Amino acid sequence: MVVAYRFTLARIVRARPITTHAALDEWAHGQITIPVPTLALSQISGLTRQDLTGTAFEFMANCAAATDTDVDPHGWRLLARSDGEHRLTVPRSWSGVTT
Repeated sequence: MVVAYRFTLARIVRARPITTHAALDEWAHGQITIPVPTLALSQISGLTRQDLTGTAFEFMANCAAATDTDVDPHGWRLLARSDGEHRLTVPRSWSGVTT
């Protein structure tokens, strides 16, 4: 398995009560989403589930992954809210995806 970790951007496309789905332009051309715990993103960003859709995050990921489970996202930071407000938050401790 090839591992190529780097910082990348994700756009939240759907936020459900348990799992949120994020699209990464640098992985599968944004066509396949990765699952992320909604509670974790809410805690990191300070946003409610309803406010997560459309937001942009930066995080570390394995962009050479073959499957969504191998992307291994961690070190999430909120970059922009869906309402266009830009902000940079200090990353809080959360280092993986559990669904």
